[in-house]
Amino acid sequence: MPANVDSMFSVRQMPWHQEGTVLDGYPGDWDTARHLAGLDWDPVTAEVYAVTGLRPDGTEHYQPIDGWKTIARSDTGAVLSINRDSYTVIDHGEMGEIIEAVLAQPNVQWETAGVLDGGRAVWCLALLDEPVELSGDDSPTLPYLAITNRHDGTAACSLRATAVRIVCANTFRAAELEGERTGATFSFIHRSSWRARIEEARKAVTGARAEMHRYTELATELLGIPITPQQRELFITEFIPMPPQGLVTDRVARNVEEARQALRMILESKTTEQVSSTAYGLVNAV
Repeated sequence: MPANVDSMFSVRQMPWHQEGTVLDGYPGDWDTARHLAGLDWDPVTAEVYAVTGLRPDGTEHYQPIDGWKTIARSDTGAVLSINRDSYTVIDHGEMGEIIEAVLAQPNVQWETAGVLDGGRAVWCLALLDEPVELSGDDSPTLPYLAITNRHDGTAACSLRATAVRIVCANTFRAAELEGERTGATFSFIHRSSWRARIEEARKAVTGARAEMHRYTELATELLGIPITPQQRELFITEFIPMPPQGLVTDRVARNVEEARQALRMILESKTTEQVSSTAYGLVNAV
């Protein structure tokens, strides 16, 4: 499973893809953090041109296209997207304004930050150092605040509470989906008025605490639902289904069984028996 990570840093813990800089302690400020994360460039705008004819010497004649602009990297010039003129770039320095507003709150510290897909997506993840401990689960759940920013025009710059530690494209998307599901997202639409929501960003820590309280209630309820080994196996085979007969090749069947076995191993090794034999164990493993 590709990580799709161009550059990143992580505090103390090496990501699963074994990439990026691992730090012993938290960065002191945004300038330091963005350099470590590979964010020491900015998205910049330029006009979009189209060929409108040929000159007498046979060379192509270009003219700007009204109403459109490109978003490109300031360091390499690589084009990240083409957007309408109304699209306002929130660059990495401006992202820092949002981040610093969050980090000014108690118990909030840097955790990871990085660049994905050539710069089309970037993130910064802050740890809310108030772990949630559940009865029978020997691994505390850590609440995070994720700031994700897309320069491809597909999403806003957003701040959300999440239990997902972002280290790759898949966890980046998982955090986005979690924010959509819970509604615990502050969006800074790429418009000139985006700074009007900075004050809301300062309230995000309160929102994260409330979201983790709801998560704790749900997890406690799931811990109270026992499952049998037969039910656990049914969950695994339903969660990772085999394609219908006649459409499955030997290779696909092997891939499905390998994925199922990986999930079985997680259930057996990552949680205690007390947890793995509950509905919470299934959800946590997945």
